Amino acid sequence: MKNILKYLIFSFLIIVSNNLHSQKKWTLEECISYAKENNVEVIKQKIRTEILVSDTKISKGNFLPDANFNASQNLSLGNSFNVSTNVGQRESSSNSFSLSSSLNIFNGFSDKYKLQKSKLEESKSEIEIEKIRFDLALNITNKFLQVLFNKEIFLVTKQQVDISKQNYDRLKKLYEKALIGKREVLEIESTLSSDQKEKNIAKNNVQNSLIELQELLGIQQFINFDIEEIKIKNSLNKDIKLTEDVIDRNPEIVSLKINLELRKKDIKISKASFYPRINLNYSYSSNYFHILGQEDLVFNQETNQTEPNGFWVQLNNNRTHYIGLSAVFPIFNRFSTIENNKKAKEELKISEIDLKNKRQVLINKMKIAYNDVNTAESNLKAAKIAFKTQKQAFDIVQKQYLLGNIDNYEFLESKTKLTRNNSEYIKAKYEYFFKGKILDFYFFK
Repeated sequence: MKNILKYLIFSFLIIVSNNLHSQKKWTLEECISYAKENNVEVIKQKIRTEILVSDTKISKGNFLPDANFNASQNLSLGNSFNVSTNVGQRESSSNSFSLSSSLNIFNGFSDKYKLQKSKLEESKSEIEIEKIRFDLALNITNKFLQVLFNKEIFLVTKQQVDISKQNYDRLKKLYEKALIGKREVLEIESTLSSDQKEKNIAKNNVQNSLIELQELLGIQQFINFDIEEIKIKNSLNKDIKLTEDVIDRNPEIVSLKINLELRKKDIKISKASFYPRINLNYSYSSNYFHILGQEDLVFNQETNQTEPNGFWVQLNNNRTHYIGLSAVFPIFNRFSTIENNKKAKEELKISEIDLKNKRQVLINKMKIAYNDVNTAESNLKAAKIAFKTQKQAFDIVQKQYLLGNIDNYEFLESKTKLTRNNSEYIKAKYEYFFKGKILDFYFFK
């Protein structure tokens, strides 16, 4: 009963937590912060990092001696004749035990370099998490703004439907009074249907973009997920400087630098194969022998008496210690060591070229991002003027249309231009904000 009660309370808390999340509207910063910890790719990379932590522990263990214990139980059944001793053998049992250990003393410092490499791989994996978070922040910002863009387009389509509906109702009444022909009514009815179709598409785009945004946040899904509006500033901060520090802080560059160090370690590890390997070995062993059906006794020649020779007595008397030092000197291994060393050096050259190339690519991306912000700002100003002037023109056309001074064609053409300019203005607004965010992320603002 207690377990059922605990389960019900736990389920209730989860439902309440989900409802609280679903009732709130998420800000852009909250979406990015949540995704940095709960995104699927981030979680997977964290697990990979934990695996590499284990690899580092394994590398540390290579400096320690190993230890192994062996035990065996043997039975010899049936009588047999030993030709070498000319003595008949009876059924017997025996046990043997051994404890062994070995310690690598020298292997060309291979263990040292492997440990250093394991630590570098661990650091690289942690940087990969930051790299994923960096890309994730850009993707979430893009999806977040796409939702807001789709919402505004949906409002525009609603306004267009309202305008078309009002004009349809007005023209229908005029047609019923035989003041206009049927063509005008059919044209505005067709426009109303097209506007309703665009409204449905816009609504679907809002829902789909919310799903896509939520997918980036993590596995957990929230009911009635929604986001807050963003106030777009007319002018963003563009006071930035492209410095070496900014470039070196980029997660991709940090990762490539670590990769360069990894290739250097590979060269040192391959060189270690040219050196001899020296191991220190130790073993301790003992055994016990028993003829089935007889007591464990042994004849003492000094006292001319039989003495007990049981399990523990034999183990004590049969003790053997072994200490050895072994060395392996590589002479010829079918060119494997030489070629592996060459390959490691070539891999280092590739990594150096890759770092230089990616560094220049990043610099170009930053310059392009700065240019894009300036262009987006100019486009926003132009789109805003175009929308405002077209809105004023449409208001004039609409008044003339209601007075009957212009026909459907001119009215619908002006309405279409207004819709297009409004959409372009909304697009320019969010594109300007997104370009500014890209610049902020690159320069760690």
